[in-house]
Amino acid sequence: MMNMVKGKKILISMGGTYEPIDSVRGITNKSSGKMGLELAKEAYIRGADLTLVVANVNVDIPSVFETIPVETSKEMNDVILSIIGDYDIFISAAAVSDFEFKKQDDKKIDSSSSLFLNLKPTTKIIRQIKKINPDIFLVGFKAEFNISRDEIIKCAKKQIVDAGTDLVIANDISRDGCHFGSDNNEVLIVDDEVLSVPLASKKQIAKTIFDVISQKL
Repeated sequence: MMNMVKGKKILISMGGTYEPIDSVRGITNKSSGKMGLELAKEAYIRGADLTLVVANVNVDIPSVFETIPVETSKEMNDVILSIIGDYDIFISAAAVSDFEFKKQDDKKIDSSSSLFLNLKPTTKIIRQIKKINPDIFLVGFKAEFNISRDEIIKCAKKQIVDAGTDLVIANDISRDGCHFGSDNNEVLIVDDEVLSVPLASKKQIAKTIFDVISQKL
């Protein structure tokens, strides 16, 4: 198979964002960054010009990679939208919070009283990418929990319609060996067709994803 990724400018987002409640507390998710890192390694091996936007991860990022650290969904949004016009491919592997706090307290909230958290939806980064860079090859991830294969495909197809993604990597994180932080995964690669990738290492899945991207470019 021809390596269509060589020399392409690729941006990969990875890790889980953190939304502060006060000066010491916040909400996040269990994303480890393992899938994003394997995608980065595969892109590097294939000769891509690579940049990573990295939120909270439980993996060590090799110093050879150009990285932009972020914490919140807003920081990730601002960074990605400011540079996305320069890239050929964007792989949105980060687990971006769906909610942020309407008002963040700049002090530590007293723990002796009840607390009501007022949340608002975060900006959907992936829905803005094609508006800025219509020609970019856009890869989205869709993690669902305990739903049927047909429902997962339906969710992936909805993202394609809503965001213009060229490819969606969808999976059910309730399945054995497929949860956030695991070394393996079982995914569906969705566009006009659906490719089922049975349980495999995230390294192998990253290779398969890039094989598909190369076919589509």
